[in-house]
Amino acid sequence: MFSFAIGKKKIITVSVILGIIAIIGFVVVKHIIAARPFVYAGTLETTKVILAARVSSDIASFSVAEGDAVSVGDPLLELSCDTYKVLAHQIDNDYQRATALAEKGHMSQAEFDVMSRNKQDNDLKLGWCKIKSPIDGMVITKFREPGEIVAPGAALISLANPYDIWAYFYVPYEMLHKLRVGQTVTGFLPEADDMKFTGKIIKISEEAEFTPKNVQTREERTRLVYGVKVRFNNSDLVLKSGMTIESTLLNE
Repeated sequence: MFSFAIGKKKIITVSVILGIIAIIGFVVVKHIIAARPFVYAGTLETTKVILAARVSSDIASFSVAEGDAVSVGDPLLELSCDTYKVLAHQIDNDYQRATALAEKGHMSQAEFDVMSRNKQDNDLKLGWCKIKSPIDGMVITKFREPGEIVAPGAALISLANPYDIWAYFYVPYEMLHKLRVGQTVTGFLPEADDMKFTGKIIKISEEAEFTPKNVQTREERTRLVYGVKVRFNNSDLVLKSGMTIESTLLNE
């Protein structure tokens, strides 16, 4: 009976010790987690340009394919613009005759101005038939094919600048005093062994908004947050539009 009591006492003592160790471990882990900075996630985006038709015509040809790199001024595609080419022949002849008559004083200035405006208008539309790249970048999507007829405003081709890449992070009000425009931060890709990228805060929203719908939990979506735009260095083109990047948004 005595030995049983001793054994029971030992069991109780061991249980108490294990309980204390578990509590201490829980407190330590909780302290470590609490001390770790919160990580914000954002979706990467790039500067995109969608070029649309300015005149009604059919597409004559494309000079580029999807994935091609382009520079400012490079030809992208050409519209046939047959109607404007026919008009150009007639308008140019009329303009030459009008110029000769005006020089001899046989045409009023008002009549000559009308002819000049007609020529300038048609020349402008002919210029719109040759579509060139407004940015240095890459061809992302061709929305049409040669031979298709398009109306003014119809999307033709989209470009993106993969070097100009950024993400919006949404932070609570109490985080704002820690951030400033021009601040350098570090972003990392969890799927790539936390590969790091240098970023710079270029914009902090002045107005609160609800967390975007793509945030997973309902509680987070109903919070009022402020958008922080961070541009990342992408000189090696590792970062791609649509990827998720994470950051503590603190100087590191």
